[in-house]
Amino acid sequence: MKNFNFRILAVMLITAAFFTSCGINKMVKNYESGIRYTPNTNPLENHGGNVAANVTGNIVEGYFQRKAVVELTPVLKYEGGEKELSTVILRGTRTTTQGTMINADRATNVELNNVIAYQPEMFASELYIRGRIYKEGNADRATILPERKVADGVINTSQRLARDHYISIAAHEYELETIITQKADLYFAYMRHNLDTRLPLNRADDSQQRIAALGEFLKRGWEIRAIEVNAWASPEGEVAFNEELSERRAQTGERYMNDMLRRLERELGDPIARPALTVSAKGEDFEGFMTKLNASALPDKQAIANVINAQIAPAERERRIKDMTLIYAEIEKILEPLRRAEFVVHSYEPKKTAEEIRSLATNNPAQLDERELLYGATLHDDLQTRLAIYKSAQRLFPNSYKGFNNAAAINLKLGNISDAASDLERANQLSPGNGHVQNNLGVVATWNKDYENAKPLFEAARAQGIDNNYNLGTLMIKEGQYQAAISAFAGKTCTHNIALAQLMAGNPGAALSTLECAPESAEVAYLQAVVHSRQNNTNRMYDALRKAIQMDPSMKEVAAKDREFIRFFAQNEFQEIVR
Repeated sequence: MKNFNFRILAVMLITAAFFTSCGINKMVKNYESGIRYTPNTNPLENHGGNVAANVTGNIVEGYFQRKAVVELTPVLKYEGGEKELSTVILRGTRTTTQGTMINADRATNVELNNVIAYQPEMFASELYIRGRIYKEGNADRATILPERKVADGVINTSQRLARDHYISIAAHEYELETIITQKADLYFAYMRHNLDTRLPLNRADDSQQRIAALGEFLKRGWEIRAIEVNAWASPEGEVAFNEELSERRAQTGERYMNDMLRRLERELGDPIARPALTVSAKGEDFEGFMTKLNASALPDKQAIANVINAQIAPAERERRIKDMTLIYAEIEKILEPLRRAEFVVHSYEPKKTAEEIRSLATNNPAQLDERELLYGATLHDDLQTRLAIYKSAQRLFPNSYKGFNNAAAINLKLGNISDAASDLERANQLSPGNGHVQNNLGVVATWNKDYENAKPLFEAARAQGIDNNYNLGTLMIKEGQYQAAISAFAGKTCTHNIALAQLMAGNPGAALSTLECAPESAEVAYLQAVVHSRQNNTNRMYDALRKAIQMDPSMKEVAAKDREFIRFFAQNEFQEIVR
């Protein structure tokens, strides 16, 4: 009986092995129809420096054998190499191997999801599924499944930033019109408006010096914008009286000023061209009194100020101030200089004409001060000429960061990154942490693809008041934060990088509108071709692509491999363009 049972068992095992083997072979034979692969995106795309290689495998009902084990490995192949991704293990219902159990009685979906860091060689690549199948326990005798291509890759459009960053030029700070003001005062006795040159305040050296300086200022012959005569009374008298008193003092001041002008004209032998005097009676100078009180050394000044400020009615306030003069002799000393007529002369500082500065900036820059020279650079449109002027500024004003920063800015616009970096290094030494310099160092880092260091440089510049949200927005595109980039670009229009963010955020219509008003460049035309390709607008795509390649022939090689145009690779017109 035992022998009989053993023979039956052996036959059963052999039969089971046979059918299992047949089942595995059947799975190999029906692999293409048994597991259907669908990529989430095709071609794959680079977003934020990473590529999501996500594939769904649909296993049809009845395909999977109960003792089978299948290993599936996505592989990204490219010229010169490949990148194997994570292996997914599938197992039948009568296995104990670790992995995802597949029930043969129903259709099942499995996910083969991977995120990999983008490498430039992946630009022209293809995603395959590599597999092997075996009966559990016989992994060493596995059958290699045929490789299945599931997607193309990798679209790298999100990383194609144009060099349209904000480049910061330090302000020249030159004033086209500079008003120079000179002041002097004439003082009056208490409750008097008549001229008294013997008054101690009028005889004081500093008062005499200011009057003399005012006369010399008028004799310069500069164009006079205005001459003011303003008069006040001290605030301890009655309001109406003080207003009348200040008016009379203003009249005395007006006569004094006219006499001074006539005397100066006799000394010069020529009339002084001037506008009519502006004469103003200011009434009582309460604010001037409080300012001088608070600045005084009086021990009780805060208490005095509190008492005076507590009075709402002007008459009561004036009485309180008058009372204070009886208690504190220092109060009278504060009031004395408030009884005055003030003379204010505003004159235009003589300047070189814009044409003179423009010429000297290139022909004789040593004749200009730094502000004039930096302003002169802005009067030239030619970038090479402006660069030469900034180089002159470096030579003539070697301790100022501005010539170095601004030369670097022009070099960036000319595409001379290494020269810009050299000048910025010196500018940073002269003015450490300067916002203009930090911003431009960030631009250099960005263009050198050193994004890790670019961001803190841009942030440091923004902390110094530089409006470089645009530059930070371009880094957000690199990081895959497209909506955040669009927000950072608020207030800016018509640039390549704004359109790029709009396209990546799923708004190709807005991207096209932005590109239409952007300055023409190879990058702008190429991105237009990409948008037209996505919208299947073939003719406009070809026109834009031709324009991009005409402006930059190196784009021919890029376009030939760019998966944005993969649907057109076999078309004759496309081949003619990229050939």
